[in-house]
Amino acid sequence: MKLEPECIGCLFNQMLKAFRLLQPNYSREIIIKAQKELMEYLMNFDITQNAAPILGKVTYNIISDLLNNEDPYHDLKIQYNSLVLEFFDDIMKIIEDAEDPLSKAILASALGNTIDFASQHEMDVLSDLKKFAIEDLIINDYVEFQKSLENTTHLLIIGDNAGEIVFDKILIIIIKKYYPDLEIVYSVRSKPIINDATLKDARFINLTDLVQVIESNDAPGIILSETTEDFKNNFLKKNGVILSKGQGNFESLYGMTIPQKEVYYLLKAKCNLMERIFGVKLGDLILKKKTKGF
Repeated sequence: MKLEPECIGCLFNQMLKAFRLLQPNYSREIIIKAQKELMEYLMNFDITQNAAPILGKVTYNIISDLLNNEDPYHDLKIQYNSLVLEFFDDIMKIIEDAEDPLSKAILASALGNTIDFASQHEMDVLSDLKKFAIEDLIINDYVEFQKSLENTTHLLIIGDNAGEIVFDKILIIIIKKYYPDLEIVYSVRSKPIINDATLKDARFINLTDLVQVIESNDAPGIILSETTEDFKNNFLKKNGVILSKGQGNFESLYGMTIPQKEVYYLLKAKCNLMERIFGVKLGDLILKKKTKGF
């Protein structure tokens, strides 16, 4: 996705929120210094290139450098993963008892993209999962997704955040139950970037014991030219299916031509840009098959 007008203010707001979350006692001078560095980068940015993952990476690196910490979200990611693992059995029971466990697992994975763990939302997950049905997806290509799984031998899931990765593990367990011959590969970031899941998170939740986990790149999205060979091979594998989790990955793949692949986006609309692109409201859950223009 190229740089959009809505993105500029959002980047600076994300930077401010990051400092308040990670180091609330940091001086205004440090925060403004970080914002100025981002501003200077934007002044020379080529607006014709894929902006989302690049600018996310630059923003994170500025924050990381000023905090003198390569992984400032480290403790929060452990907290997120541990928190969801506490509810693992309860979530699995709700899904397995559902009339359609696969659709319920899709919902769980979508809800996993919505949680703000700092706001003690964890108890709402079980409540939301019980009351939500697949019809509550505002854009709902679930039937198409089922057909795609039936007609492929390879599924690449592009993961998003820590914590959310536990819900993805549950989804994978259910998919393997219904499609035991399907090869499933899960991708994480190659280095710490914001609160995105890395190989360390995948090992922490034992996802690596369930499926092959590969690394993509060190950006909060996909910069295909910078991804590992493992990722490129799986991403470009013919006649496979891709399930892209979260907004950062969507922004990376939006408008990209991916030949001989069926791609699905599973995310929550978290900003005005997503409202405009998808024609939905903030907070809406989306499972959309990639089509021309998307």
